[in-house]
Amino acid sequence: MYIYLVRHGETDWNTKLLFQGHTDIPLNKNGIKQAKCIAKELRHTSIGAVISSDLRRAVRTAEEIVNVMDPKPETEKISGLRERNYGNFEGKKYELYHSSDKNFSGENDRKFSARINSVFRDVMKKYRGKNIVIVTHGGVVRQIISYILGLKKYTALRVYNASISEIFYDEKKCVFFLLGFNSIAHLPVKQRNTAGYHIKGV
Repeated sequence: MYIYLVRHGETDWNTKLLFQGHTDIPLNKNGIKQAKCIAKELRHTSIGAVISSDLRRAVRTAEEIVNVMDPKPETEKISGLRERNYGNFEGKKYELYHSSDKNFSGENDRKFSARINSVFRDVMKKYRGKNIVIVTHGGVVRQIISYILGLKKYTALRVYNASISEIFYDEKKCVFFLLGFNSIAHLPVKQRNTAGYHIKGV
């Protein structure tokens, strides 16, 4: 069973280095182009289901993927795959989180990790035996990979907008293998050269 973890394309808030969390920000024009690049990369992959967060930036990215696939895979939107809820920090600059006098009202690391781990296990159980694409958010991709690798802190990882990470799950041995992480090889060279600008968050 192969699992492809896709981070949604770029939004205006990504370019401004603002926390998005549960705020429903759409893809910008560049993000839509990135979503089409992801779709082109995955179009010949055998996929049984495309599952996404229910936020617009993930949904639109998933739609572009599904549009190029034949036969069409199952689709599902899951609110539990939303980004971490950043509470009073949403719409504000990343550096605020690192302030010594922060007063953070959002989802803490423990609750966020537990939510994502639970949803990921449910998805794995529901789509057992099928290759799947999960289109979601940066923090969610990082937490899923941390979960399969047994890492304690998802914040030790970073992923680019429009990146693809690939996991193989051996169903007989019940073992995960990380085959590819944070690939943006499908994006134009100019975008690959500037991708690091967006990964300055938590």
